[in-house]
Amino acid sequence: MTKEHRYELESKWVKDKIVTIEIEGKEKLEIATPPDFWDESPEGMISPEDLFLASVVSCYGVTLPGVAKRFHAEFIDFRVTANGTLARGEFGWEFDQISMFARIRVSTETDKKRMKKAAERAHKYCLIGNSVKCPVHLEYEITLS
Repeated sequence: MTKEHRYELESKWVKDKIVTIEIEGKEKLEIATPPDFWDESPEGMISPEDLFLASVVSCYGVTLPGVAKRFHAEFIDFRVTANGTLARGEFGWEFDQISMFARIRVSTETDKKRMKKAAERAHKYCLIGNSVKCPVHLEYEITLS
């Protein structure tokens, strides 16, 4: 098994408050500071804060199906909503917590029972969630359809 995985990208300055993120073979992203920090920041652009939260949530979202498979739990669909709050830390603003809420639909009671374990285990082993310094909380609801 590989002992190290590497990810590379390049960020280029576009103009004040805007940079690009470029990853070989992938679509370029334009990123800007959020308007809640700087009045002159452009509206409607993705911010580093958005990407931070999106990284945590999407990691959980791509981890859950694999873990569900290991637990032989089938789901019909799921969606995850999240919010993160910033607070003043020792060196300025930082995320002090992230809260995720997963809504998972299954078709049988057996799957409901198994998905409970899968939902918790996916949270426990999510690479990005484990890599951030703020706590990441998960609540979930599993419903029968």
